Amino acid sequence: MILFNKLDRYILKYFFITLFVVTIAIGVMIVVINLIELLGKFMDNNVPVEQIVEYYLYFSGWVVKLFVPVFILLASLFCLSSFAKNNEILAMKASGLSLYRITAPILIIVLMLSAGHFYYNEYIFPPANKRLVEIKEFDIKKRSKRRYNQVVNLTRQISPESYYTISLFYVSKREGTDFKLYAYQESSLKELIIADKISYNNHKWYALNGFIRTYKDSISQTFTKFDSLHLKQIKDIPKDFSKRVGKPEDMGLDELREYITLMKRTGGPYIRESIDVQIKYAYPFASFIVVLISIPFAINSRKGGTAVSFSIGALIALVYFVLFKVLQSAGYNEKVPDYVAVWGVNALFFVIGLFGLIRARK
Repeated sequence: MILFNKLDRYILKYFFITLFVVTIAIGVMIVVINLIELLGKFMDNNVPVEQIVEYYLYFSGWVVKLFVPVFILLASLFCLSSFAKNNEILAMKASGLSLYRITAPILIIVLMLSAGHFYYNEYIFPPANKRLVEIKEFDIKKRSKRRYNQVVNLTRQISPESYYTISLFYVSKREGTDFKLYAYQESSLKELIIADKISYNNHKWYALNGFIRTYKDSISQTFTKFDSLHLKQIKDIPKDFSKRVGKPEDMGLDELREYITLMKRTGGPYIRESIDVQIKYAYPFASFIVVLISIPFAINSRKGGTAVSFSIGALIALVYFVLFKVLQSAGYNEKVPDYVAVWGVNALFFVIGLFGLIRARK
């Protein structure tokens, strides 16, 4: 490829070496801090050593998911500031290369890493994260798996004028107790179905041992008993009722979309989840945005070396992520439009980075 000539490969080699060192150093530090935090629980609950090792293998994947933009930011700062300090940037400019051409290979690679980060977050990490959460909930915190298999006081909306309730539903058995279905028309109750049990068999729902009460008007009504009644109105499936292990933001993109579809169908809230879907696209490209904004600082940082680069990187990362979380929270609470909550910080930092790059010494 013409773009990646010998000089480009030299720059990228140094960048990847720096990225590897930064990732290992900070990643190990985060793992050690977490280990110290959970050490008491490991000892109190007699968690086996092999279980702890497995937990931290999956935890390392979580560190990659969350901190890749920080690792890339620091690596690019260390790399470029080192070139500047050793007058290599000056030599490249003297040979006729502009600042844009010098930094182009890093920006292109970071953009590719951002796309890879997105793919990792949504299609590689979710299964590992599910196992991570299960170990934390069931092996470290010793919480019962039964709480995720039994749902109490379940309520689901079928349509704007009908909904049903189940007092206790067993997800693995696909059956529940004390079932009630309410159907309204113009705010008046028109039909009430009550059954001792509800069961899911052969992809169909059945109410067992109950009765149907139909209201013709405020006075007259009919009463019909049944042993088994096919409930065609209910489109849910048993797994829709199970409590999810972990938070919605831990889900993969496809799983989160399925969850939103379920909430839309049943009348549940999904504002937070709809914002989380957009964040899944916006967050991985934080790497490109923060590197873009850091280039002018790194190129002109000849004094202080690594300490200055680390300080600048930490400050940029802190400001970016604080603003990102503030807008995300505002979006959750409907204080700002969802596109502002998700893309506002990226747009702001992109403009600042582009402006800084244009004004930087060429």
